[in-house]
Amino acid sequence: MPCDFDPQDRWERFADPLHRALKKDGIGIVTGGGTQFSEPDQEGNDYVEFCGIDVDLYDSARGLALLRRELVRLQAPAGTVLLYNLEGHAWEEPVYRAES
Repeated sequence: MPCDFDPQDRWERFADPLHRALKKDGIGIVTGGGTQFSEPDQEGNDYVEFCGIDVDLYDSARGLALLRRELVRLQAPAGTVLLYNLEGHAWEEPVYRAES
């Protein structure tokens, strides 16, 4: 997520609802999250580049579909992406897809 959410806010607004939905369907769990900071600028200031929620999926197809659907429902910020590894390949997909 390309934003600066306080960890508690991020958990309450996104991680906890995602965890409940994944667990309810038996297809995964939320395992954590974090914040990526920039390198300090010349004045020594850094900024949040993005924050993330870590998820383990037991069923990748169903789990990715649920994550996308729930993140849209929860109004994740524009520019939010799903970053994942599947069969040895790294993938990045936007949550919000342009309609064709």
